[in-house]
Amino acid sequence: MPTMDTMRKAAYAANFAADKKAQDIVVLDVRGLCNFADVFVLCTGTNRVQLNAIGEGIQKGFKEMRMKTPLNEGHRSPNWAVLDYGDVLVHIMSQDARDYYRLDRLWGDAPEVDWEGILAEAEPAAARRS
Repeated sequence: MPTMDTMRKAAYAANFAADKKAQDIVVLDVRGLCNFADVFVLCTGTNRVQLNAIGEGIQKGFKEMRMKTPLNEGHRSPNWAVLDYGDVLVHIMSQDARDYYRLDRLWGDAPEVDWEGILAEAEPAAARRS
């Protein structure tokens, strides 16, 4: 089974969410602040259909990469889905849930990760191996 470091895994999750038009994507490095995950990926969908599409897109993307996860479903409600990839938790939220729970602020001490930069570094390396 291929292994993927935590930050790259989070960056790919953010990218898969972006492919499904998720909004306000934020990746937070919560190592040292949280005892149940290393990275949070937060994103917003405009409605229940899009929330489901984002979650399915992330799961499909990782499945195509042959990445196995212990808990790929996590928690789902009409306004919030959590995909648990062990070291990475992906929070897919409606705007109302995002505004109410304000995870960005709750975990405000966590540095934001440049997920697009991580992907830019990872892609040329993958192309060289091919």
